Amino acid sequence: MSCASAACLEYAQGNEGIHAHELRYNVVSLKEPTKGEVVAWMNGGGVTKPPRLAFCILELRGFLGLVEVVVELAQEKVTSWTKVHGVRALATPDDCIEAEAICKADPEVRRLLEQRYGISGDEALALLCCDPWSVHPAEPSGRKIPPEVRPIQLFLYMRSSMEDNAYAHPLDMTPLVDMRTGKVFRIDLPYEATPPPPWNKVDVNYHHKLQEAPWRDDIKPLDVLQPMGPSFDISGNEVQWQKWHFHLGFNYREGVVLNCLKYDGRPVAHRLSIVEMAVPYAEPRAPYTRKCAFDVGDYGLGYCSTSLALGCDCLGSAIKYFDAVLPNSKGVPQVVPKVVCMHEEDVGLLWKHVDYRSGHSESRRSRRLVINFVATVVNYEYQFNFSLYQDGSVQVRRLVINIVATVVNYEYQFNFSL
Repeated sequence: MSCASAACLEYAQGNEGIHAHELRYNVVSLKEPTKGEVVAWMNGGGVTKPPRLAFCILELRGFLGLVEVVVELAQEKVTSWTKVHGVRALATPDDCIEAEAICKADPEVRRLLEQRYGISGDEALALLCCDPWSVHPAEPSGRKIPPEVRPIQLFLYMRSSMEDNAYAHPLDMTPLVDMRTGKVFRIDLPYEATPPPPWNKVDVNYHHKLQEAPWRDDIKPLDVLQPMGPSFDISGNEVQWQKWHFHLGFNYREGVVLNCLKYDGRPVAHRLSIVEMAVPYAEPRAPYTRKCAFDVGDYGLGYCSTSLALGCDCLGSAIKYFDAVLPNSKGVPQVVPKVVCMHEEDVGLLWKHVDYRSGHSESRRSRRLVINFVATVVNYEYQFNFSLYQDGSVQVRRLVINIVATVVNYEYQFNFSL
């Protein structure tokens, strides 16, 4: 990753006259070889191993579009530099953090917060949450966002304390930030009237420190022990378990990718991953009509992935964790520890038969291998489980755990779903 970033910077400086501070890295990832190249190499016959390439997406100051770059890693050399006009990059973690800071610093945002809600001063602004959302063109004809703008919209919530659930306290202001200029270019007010509708000040919390009810004491510990260790074998990113064999990959966009998945030597899938996911809120009022996230393409599940912990995220004594390496906006690699968890699970009775004449009983337990990761996309948590079974079947499951991104409604009533 460092090699690819350095090659991009060297090429930009030498061929585009771009300085380091004018170059922003949106993506630095592996450029996977085609299926044909992989199959030909794996089948042998003297076919050479595909070259190791990196794929980068860059933003250049002053350029209304993106640059797609291919880097030959062995030679540390850019082999392809393609400018794509009129497109916008996904929102990286750095973009989201910067958009919130831009919003909080904007004089007009501050003026409206004080005028409409009496919110002012750095102490109060520290409690303000500005949730960054991608923008899709669900706008009235007179409200189109100019094509030269790279927008992020921010939905505002006001916490009562740093650990308070912000989504209990939506405000009716939606600033839009242009990430190319670093400025707020518009503020949408669903309710134009002054004074604005009242905002809910009643806390609705999930944080354990803010709960008034006592912890439940009617459930005993459940331990999963494998004193002889797991049944899988790992070599680098190659995994073998029962009759399964695959390569475990991870990237900024899809998160986990299972490559060259085989069962008993037979190909099952060349590449298995989550390619896209849409979450339409279906709110008919502007500006909330824009609340429709394509979480894979807009933010990247890999970028949004979080570290996992033993006990709740993963349960067992023979767990293998994998770290992820992702770039920041300067192209510097960032290690996210324990982002993927792999373990075995007992899944009940596989088969059983009793010979009613002799009374002889035979039964077997069923087991599966689970590879999972969790992505936090603003107010949503998604757990993705890739499960391999002993009978050769595959299951991909998505668990959604969310707090609804609330808004002030028509009747100025506050109905919150947690």
